[in-house]
Amino acid sequence: MTSTPSSRAEENGRWVDIFTGRTGIYTLVLGLGMALFAINQFVVATIMPTVLKDLGGVKFYSWAFSLFAVGAIIGAASAHGLREAFGLKRAYAGAGLMLGLGLTGAALAQDMPTLVGWRLVQGVGGGALASQGYGLVAIAYPQHLRSRVLGVVSTIWGTATIMGPGFGAAFAEPTLWRWAFLGLLPFIALFVFLVWRRVESTNANGHLSSLPYRRLALLTLSVFLISSTSLTETLWVSGLMVLMSICLAVLTFKLDARSEHNMFPRGITTLSTELGAVYWILFLGSIVLAIVNTYSTFYLQTLHAVSPLTAGYLFAIQSIMWTISALFVSTLPHKFESTCLIAGLFFILLGAIGVWLTVDSGPVLTIAVAIAFTGIGLGFINNPTIQRIISIVPIEEKHMAGASVQAIRNIGISFGAAASGLVAAATGLSYGAGREVIALSMTWVYGVNAAFALLALAMTIPMFIARRRLSRR
Repeated sequence: MTSTPSSRAEENGRWVDIFTGRTGIYTLVLGLGMALFAINQFVVATIMPTVLKDLGGVKFYSWAFSLFAVGAIIGAASAHGLREAFGLKRAYAGAGLMLGLGLTGAALAQDMPTLVGWRLVQGVGGGALASQGYGLVAIAYPQHLRSRVLGVVSTIWGTATIMGPGFGAAFAEPTLWRWAFLGLLPFIALFVFLVWRRVESTNANGHLSSLPYRRLALLTLSVFLISSTSLTETLWVSGLMVLMSICLAVLTFKLDARSEHNMFPRGITTLSTELGAVYWILFLGSIVLAIVNTYSTFYLQTLHAVSPLTAGYLFAIQSIMWTISALFVSTLPHKFESTCLIAGLFFILLGAIGVWLTVDSGPVLTIAVAIAFTGIGLGFINNPTIQRIISIVPIEEKHMAGASVQAIRNIGISFGAAASGLVAAATGLSYGAGREVIALSMTWVYGVNAAFALLALAMTIPMFIARRRLSRR
């Protein structure tokens, strides 16, 4: 039988379906929440030099970003437990209120340690906000619409990359930077109102005691250690921190797999299952993302004399191409899911190798193309990995699976940033280093990144083996 246009639209989903009726309200809520989380990150990156001039406390500068990352992982990992305890409506609205509380506290801070503390609160709220959003995608949208709505989410992230720094720059004055935080509060209020009035709640057991506090503490300590590697210049101390962090992360996931109240779907670290292989792809892809981003504006300025403005735009190429490619993937039929995943991983590998081979010699145009390739690849794998994760797990774990995406992504980004710093330090990069040292160090950093990209591609082998084994059964 030949498929009709209407049957193909039903299979692939229509754009209008995610913007009308109750689904349209959910898309508005989801988009607003993701935009708040994304814009907040880019705004802070823009205004922090001004904050430093006003408040002082240079030794706490990096903690404004590190503690936000730690908080984001806490919020993301606890999202499913909070939803089970309070229901989706209360947990989702509470995440928005937590982010708003962190923004207000940071705006009123009189010194850098206080601001850094409120950044941790922002991270918890933002991480929970993003994770509850992906959980909403898993339970509120039918399978044929998930690709479309994930394309919308990717567009929001790409837009925030462009608009966030501009919004922050408008307040990058000693007397105005506080309004960069306060200016987001009306949107927080709108988000909480829409969630409370429009989002249907789910069953809640009312038992906050079921939250996995011990595992959350272990995971938090793991990310805290990996983030703290940026605070020491002693190589063996950094290496020990990384080793301890990995051990704590492994212990956390082992304990979680055996627990009755698990934070993550069972088997996410097991390569012999399709679910585990896809999670590893998501994790390794996030590492590549972090390493590409960590030093890009630095080496473009120091090795190739690119202006800060141009370096910033070259940095943004990755997000722009991610958005475009994710939107393209969202228009394709479900049957192309695996093809997009493999193509995306090849793009990521080509881009990572391209940066590795040209980071010293250039030309800048070739580096820009390589960065664009990594963005295209990340956009190609984004929707398929999330959709596969949600589709594989049992119905009762779908919200958990969706919510876990942001946690795994944040963990991968934290490990990637730490890995790039560790490799850079091991190869001689230090304050005031000469061009030859910087070139050698960046070559090693991006060579290691290419190895991570190759490993991500290799994860498709156990993925397809597990899928074939399951189909035979």
